[in-house]
Amino acid sequence: MIHQGIYHNSFDLAYREPFGAVPRGSSLSLSLDIDHDYHPVKVMLHFIYDKSNVNNIQVMDVHNQYQSYSVYETTITVPEELQLVWYYFEVVTEEGRVFYGREKAEESGEGMVFDHVPPSWQVTVYNPEYESPTWWKHAIIYQIFPDRFCLAGELQLEKAPKTSLMHTHWNDDPIYIKDEDGKIKRWDFFGGNLQGIIAKLDYIQSLGVTAIYLNPIFQAESNHRYDTGDYHKVDPLLGTKEDLEKLLIEAGKRNIEIMLDGVFSHTGSNSLYFNQKGEYPSIGAYQSVESPYYSWYNFQHHPDLYDAWWGIETLPTLNKENESYQQFLIHNEDSVIKAWQKAGVKNWRLDVADELTDDLIKQIYQQLKKENSSSVLLGEVWEDASNKIAYGKRREYLLGGELDSVMNYPLRQFLLSFMNGEWNAHTLKRKLLTLYEHYPKQYFYATMNMLSNHDVERLKTVLDGFMSEKMPREEKNRRITEQIKALSLWIYTFPGVPSLYYGDEAGLTGGEDPDNRKPYPWGREEKELVTWYQTIGGWRREYSALRTGHWKPHVLHNDVLAFERWNANGRDAFGNNSNNEHFLYLMNRNLHEEVEITLPIRQGKWQHLLDYRMFHETVRISPCECMLLKLS
Repeated sequence: MIHQGIYHNSFDLAYREPFGAVPRGSSLSLSLDIDHDYHPVKVMLHFIYDKSNVNNIQVMDVHNQYQSYSVYETTITVPEELQLVWYYFEVVTEEGRVFYGREKAEESGEGMVFDHVPPSWQVTVYNPEYESPTWWKHAIIYQIFPDRFCLAGELQLEKAPKTSLMHTHWNDDPIYIKDEDGKIKRWDFFGGNLQGIIAKLDYIQSLGVTAIYLNPIFQAESNHRYDTGDYHKVDPLLGTKEDLEKLLIEAGKRNIEIMLDGVFSHTGSNSLYFNQKGEYPSIGAYQSVESPYYSWYNFQHHPDLYDAWWGIETLPTLNKENESYQQFLIHNEDSVIKAWQKAGVKNWRLDVADELTDDLIKQIYQQLKKENSSSVLLGEVWEDASNKIAYGKRREYLLGGELDSVMNYPLRQFLLSFMNGEWNAHTLKRKLLTLYEHYPKQYFYATMNMLSNHDVERLKTVLDGFMSEKMPREEKNRRITEQIKALSLWIYTFPGVPSLYYGDEAGLTGGEDPDNRKPYPWGREEKELVTWYQTIGGWRREYSALRTGHWKPHVLHNDVLAFERWNANGRDAFGNNSNNEHFLYLMNRNLHEEVEITLPIRQGKWQHLLDYRMFHETVRISPCECMLLKLS
């Protein structure tokens, strides 16, 4: 017994079984230890169904008695309806009553005593019939911002938007050209194109990549192309529909999937559908209330007052519940989804998924799966996707039948908080286990795990900001490279799908947008990092335990978090046939001190995959060093 005389730990099977998310209609056993000094008269479990907000109460019975405390237990049946269930405990004594709940609202594990209704533990009730596509759980993603990756052929100046600034030097830094009100008046382009991606497929394949995620490629006015002009047309500066089809074919020959970015919450104001500038051969919603697209938008006063994404006038918001828009996007014979399915596109990332309704996402999901069950629908979600609330509604992303994956921003935040010293290894472990507890296994092993992307600072720049200004530049660079290796190896050996943002493997730096969207530094790459990513990509592809093996974290020191990945008895974590393999990842985040740790598993010898050193009981880890050990 520990901790104020009452104890429950949601991570421990002795207190909550089974661990984590549970199938709908299944049983969940919960236990609570209570010190005899409390003299409990009545012990109750409160469990609340998220959708009805009804507080159910169940009396707990004594299951075991020991010298100083008793174990109270009860079993509940979770609902058939997919949702979250919340629970906490109430202990009635002769003196009054106390409550026991989560210590912090967003952290599971151990709880604490409260004199009022406490933060509740979360149980995710999901559909057990859902499975994320197998190929996706085994994938490595390479994210490309198309304008900045590679230019094949000559710069096509005549195909650029009229308001553009074209860089004639590939190694220029990207810039924003704004007017006196801070609005962008000209977009800068470098001319990267689809043919350039095709030309570099062998290089991409050498990194172990099996999926390429492309930021938007449809015709648009901006360089980022999140202001769609025509959903049915590839941007001329990038190439043609035939170029995209060739990319799909050539990537397929290398067993590489392609994922497109779907921007379905808003369009550009300069688009076929809104047509504010009158540059398209259509009657847009801005031009007339008689436009076939008028009902797609929400006007307060036509034509100049309308809903826009984050108030940005060039991004008018779409009415996602409008039937005409839904037909155009999903159901018509020439709908956006169907047209690109016919061209060979089967995987999509949904930009700002929070801005879309659950119903619309489910319709897109069903259309994708109808054509190809192995299609993947990925959602941009920045928070814990299991309990996300958007526009006053709990989202159903991870309950089954809506998304296949989400972007794992929480993991990125966890790792950076650990690296900058904000958290120690104990806090990091608790945060990771909370996410593991909240996400159904099919999703935990399918999240898109990234360290950089087009919306955040690049990893190298973030880590540089963590360094002391007094540290000599040469030492700082060396430490940053070691940290990049440690964090990249982390996500390549962690459950989920690692995503590499183009240029990170070449040492590209980048602060906030647009600095994080620099051109790939062809001919100026950091060869050491390129080789590193090729190495860890090879490890992930070679060993199935690093993809779908069991996972268990260990705190070995305040600065050292380790985790195991393993297959046993010829099976992986999903019960599929797999080679018996056992790995241990270790990382010392300390910048200056070597740490000696005792290995958590000592039934054999461990071999360092990089330099083949052998270990048995203890390991000395240098500052910023990471290790991947394989049990021999």
